[in-house]
Amino acid sequence: MRNQVADTVTWIKGKHTLKFGGDYSHVNDDTANLRFQYGGFSYSSLLNYFSDLYKPNTCGTKTAPAPCYSSYTQAFGPLGANFATNDLAFFAEDQFKVTPRLTLDLGLRYEYEMLPDPYLVNSLAPQTADRPADKNNWGPRVGFAYDVFGDGSTSLRGGWGLYYGRIINSTIYNALLNTGVAAGQLQYNFTATQGGPIFPQVINPATPPTGTIKPAIVYFDQNFQAPGIQQIDLILERQLGWNTTLSFSYLGSMGRHLPNFVDTNLTATPKTITYAVIDPNHKGPITAPTITGLLYNSRPNANFGAMTDIFSGVNSSYNAFAVQLNHNMSHYVQFSANYTWAHALDFGQNESTFTDTNDLLSPSCLKCEYGDSSFDVRQRFTGSAVIDSWWNVKGWAGYLANGWELAPIFAAQTGLPYSLITSGSAPGGASGAINGSGGATRLFETGRNTYRYPNTYVLVLRLSKNC
Repeated sequence: MRNQVADTVTWIKGKHTLKFGGDYSHVNDDTANLRFQYGGFSYSSLLNYFSDLYKPNTCGTKTAPAPCYSSYTQAFGPLGANFATNDLAFFAEDQFKVTPRLTLDLGLRYEYEMLPDPYLVNSLAPQTADRPADKNNWGPRVGFAYDVFGDGSTSLRGGWGLYYGRIINSTIYNALLNTGVAAGQLQYNFTATQGGPIFPQVINPATPPTGTIKPAIVYFDQNFQAPGIQQIDLILERQLGWNTTLSFSYLGSMGRHLPNFVDTNLTATPKTITYAVIDPNHKGPITAPTITGLLYNSRPNANFGAMTDIFSGVNSSYNAFAVQLNHNMSHYVQFSANYTWAHALDFGQNESTFTDTNDLLSPSCLKCEYGDSSFDVRQRFTGSAVIDSWWNVKGWAGYLANGWELAPIFAAQTGLPYSLITSGSAPGGASGAINGSGGATRLFETGRNTYRYPNTYVLVLRLSKNC
């Protein structure tokens, strides 16, 4: 349930148009979500899944058979919780008509999100009491519009602003309840050799695991900051006549303090791992390279399994240059065409709505995540048109011949990036995945998002008639 109060006042004084406003939002969140309440098996391949489905315990060795899944997760405890968040914001803006040809926009906005106090603090993990209190979220904005020649035919517009996002309530929910205390939600992660259930069985919810398997916890980093983004644009637009405009644009977006998740309860030792490379044009492996890397194989804090730190260390950048040609409807024709070249880079933006256990390939190396963004579309072209029938047939034949409209749309873009990944889990790891960290499954040697899907081309033709 949301209760919100907002108000804006506008005051026009000479060449100034002043705006002031504020916003207060109180959200009472009643969430019922015990993730993995009924257990979840994770498989690295369909072959392993069908092996467990057909005949469980066929992996491992002859003397120590094991299930074929990579990991198993199940949670126990209360189904949900009720908590409240409060968002406070206020702003001031001045639109200043400096000259008849130049207009400036100056603004400043402040935002603050108040999180609920912790109530399931674990004395064995004091960090579960931490909550972000980011009170320095001042967002200045500046923009301008300039009539270059004074005749309204050419304009130059630009702006820059700093904006802040919310810490989503689902992440807050996990940090409130997943603290490893008996009254909260307890989540346990097993590898196939750590005594997990045999597929498709699950653990009895009335008897949570005890012994060597410890619950996982989630907590906010002590230095967590609200996510922010700087946005920049600069546009030169020219009227060409015949209802046609041509524009050149630069667009920039720099994300800062974006959230991500890392398991901090891991230690590593050097380990030589052998990889069997499969050639899709042949049957079976064709080579078996060996790479010496770190294997995360132990938990330094024996009281817990995974200890997920919600941190805000991910940055991103997006730079784009665009050319656009628009023709408004005249002489029965309307068309638009634009081309964009862009490049997006980041340290691994997170798309989770709740929390992940670990999203980094190496929990101690954030810079190893740097690469092309998963959203990086390097080049894109779109063109569209609307063509009306220009003839006007008289008489009964006009019902068939008149009122037709053709509207083609064409789009082409370069392929999205992807990473070369591996299947299976390194033996002896504290968790699953290639190095026992339960994180990314790619190789250090190939990097992140170093491969590209094929280019895509889409053509849509619509023919309609006005009856």
